[in-house]
Amino acid sequence: MSIEIGLNMEFIRCEDRPFEAGVARAAELGYQYVEPMVHNGRELLSEAGYFHSFSMDNDPLEIKEILAKYGLKASGLSAHTPLMRPEIAVPYLERAIRLAAAVGAPVVNTDEGIRPPWLEDEEPFQVMRYTLKKVIGILQDAGWSGVLSVECGAPKQAADSLHNLNMILAAQPIV
Repeated sequence: MSIEIGLNMEFIRCEDRPFEAGVARAAELGYQYVEPMVHNGRELLSEAGYFHSFSMDNDPLEIKEILAKYGLKASGLSAHTPLMRPEIAVPYLERAIRLAAAVGAPVVNTDEGIRPPWLEDEEPFQVMRYTLKKVIGILQDAGWSGVLSVECGAPKQAADSLHNLNMILAAQPIV
């Protein structure tokens, strides 16, 4: 088993460069994998070539062609959306999973989002469980066999989030 190192496309953000310029730079640096950042809709800075994210409204063949042109593969998609907001996260992650399947990305990354202050201690994890349950159903329907990775916030928050989310998932398995 070999371990390959990939590069998150955020590395090109401070240079105000488009997605393809970031992919080209990653190839120049010797990387074989990149993690594209995706977004919904039209985003002015990306459209004008000043930002590296890729619209999920674009044809997936476009991202595949850019990656192939530079000999790179997608290690995953950076598709961060708040799991505590299912009305946003479910359709967003559905689009990201379908794009990941189309471009061969084995991982879709997301996060829990910011906890609304009116939620009791147990409630955010129930909301995230609901969101994950909906997303896993979509993932299975899409035939995608990748990994949905949940990245957590600050170290203390991350430790608490992972502990509580693991407890909920263990108590009531999603699948």
